[in-house]
Parts: sequence; C-alpha cells; structure tokens
Amino acid sequence: MSEANKSLVRRYYEEVMGDLSGIEEIVADDFVDHHFPPDMPPGPQGVRKFFTDFVGSVFSDVRIEIDFLLAEGDKVDCHFVLHARHTGPMGNIAPRGNPIRLPAISTFRIADGKLAEAWEIFDSGSLVAQMQAE
Repeated sequence: MSEANKSLVRRYYEEVMGDLSGIEEIVADDFVDHHFPPDMPPGPQGVRKFFTDFVGSVFSDVRIEIDFLLAEGDKVDCHFVLHARHTGPMGNIAPRGNPIRLPAISTFRIADGKLAEAWEIFDSGSLVAQMQAE
C-alpha cells in the first residue's frame, strides 16, 4: 500500500505541473489542502483554482523536484523543492522576475485510493525575501 500511496502523490505533482486534466482521478471530491487560501473550493475544482488562478498568476516557469517520499499507513510526506520565477503581484509585493527556490514538505492523507487531505510546511519568510530581493 505504501508504494501505491507514494505513486498517487507523484501523480498529483505531475498533474498540477501539467494541464490538470486527470486531477479528478487523484483527489477526492471533498479534498482539502489546508495551506490553500480560505476561498478555495474543495476537491478538483479547488486544486485547479489554486494552481491556475493563484500560483499561475504570481509565478512562471514553475517546476517541482521531489527529493523523497515517506509513507506510513494512510499518510505520505513529500519532501520537494519548488522552483519558479516571480512574475506577478502577490499582495503588496510587486514582481521583479526573481528566481525562487523554496524547499517544502507536504503531508497527504489518502482515503479510498484518492488524496483526501493535505498540509504543507515551507519557510514563508524565505519566500518573501526571495521575491523582494533586489
């Protein structure tokens, strides 16, 4: 089961870095990612909205490099680095075209063969500093 759960998380990142056409096969209808902004709907619709409207409006050249995955029971931790370029406004931070390198850890809960819930840890101070760097 652990390898199947890890595979599901890898597929998730392939989808969100792609065209999101198969996201319904990966996330549950009531999927909630607890690091998404509060106005995101649940399920595939929320994933699409976050990665197209939010991430896509702030960053370009986005890619994710997975370092490793750890699985136990119904949980998978994904240690990865997000690489991007800051090309759109985020709050009061104007875009400067700065390169972004942001290590992060996401934890996913799997239920009935789909991603049901997610949490993420990253250094928001580092993100802001990279976006504001001259």
